[in-house]
Amino acid sequence: MTRSDDSLEAFLTRGLDDGVYPGGVAVVGTADGIDRVATAGRRDPERDAPTTRSTVFDAASLTKPVVTATTALALVESGDIALSDELRRHVPELAGHRRGEIRLDQLLTHSSGLQPYAFSESWSSASEVFAGLRDRSLLDADPGERHEYSCLNFVYLAEALRRATSRPLDELAQTRVFDPAGMDASRLGPVSDEENVAATYDRDYRDRTLRGQVHDPLGWAMDGHSGNAGLFTTADDLAAFARAYLAADGTLFSAATVDRLRDDWLPDCEERHSLGWRLADGTYPAPNWSRSGLGHTGYTGTSLWLDHDRDRFAVLLTNQVHDGTETGLVRFRERFHAMVAAGRFD
Repeated sequence: MTRSDDSLEAFLTRGLDDGVYPGGVAVVGTADGIDRVATAGRRDPERDAPTTRSTVFDAASLTKPVVTATTALALVESGDIALSDELRRHVPELAGHRRGEIRLDQLLTHSSGLQPYAFSESWSSASEVFAGLRDRSLLDADPGERHEYSCLNFVYLAEALRRATSRPLDELAQTRVFDPAGMDASRLGPVSDEENVAATYDRDYRDRTLRGQVHDPLGWAMDGHSGNAGLFTTADDLAAFARAYLAADGTLFSAATVDRLRDDWLPDCEERHSLGWRLADGTYPAPNWSRSGLGHTGYTGTSLWLDHDRDRFAVLLTNQVHDGTETGLVRFRERFHAMVAAGRFD
């Protein structure tokens, strides 16, 4: 049974009062269901529109593990791809280029050697993005040499998935992720600004409020199909996704795959990382979180963390980027996850 909780509501309200975000939704639960949910603030401050439980958020880089990595792992189990495949197998025009030798598992673990980001305001379609990337020198290190977080890993991974299946990413997301997990409100953007959508603000390229448009520049250029960003979702949908992961009952893929996701796939690197997911380490997401915990954040102010050892998940969706990026969200998240791990919201 879902219950509201004054302490979780109060915690979200403190973040609001401290100027961490304009609005937010938090959900805490287990594989069996949601234990606590709370909302605070305004999804659209300029229109004085309140945040609700059903508010749709631009999840930004949560797209990487929720959509692209989950789809990739489902396609591994169906035999459509192998993680040892090199990019050139699925994107033949990369044959003869160093980036064509990058393996799919290296894209998933950010060990490909690709630079963190690349974008031009002249790119306005997927074909222009890939043409522009083709003409740039993107490799900063040899594949497998080091870990460096890069959105380009998931742009290329999404393209490999499309080529391997001859299906667009939104169809793959629907059939491999949204439908199985029961994520009825989730889709790849853009979405209508008439919906209950949280507003963001682009200060780098468009200098305006965004309502339903993808905040990430590559996702914007590729109409939400870039693989690194573009997911619009709700707290309840991410809770349904988290429950499917924690249950490991074959809803998304086998329990054996879920178990391997809890391993460190980069044992020779300083940064611990799984396939599409960060692993808990140090004070991230909090010092009392299991080291096999899986999680990710999104630039717009979103996060999802799973702890299989203790059977819990924590969803925090905000539109922090509407007010800027230096608002104290990193510290707020650590406090939130520490309280979840301590059972404060159970």
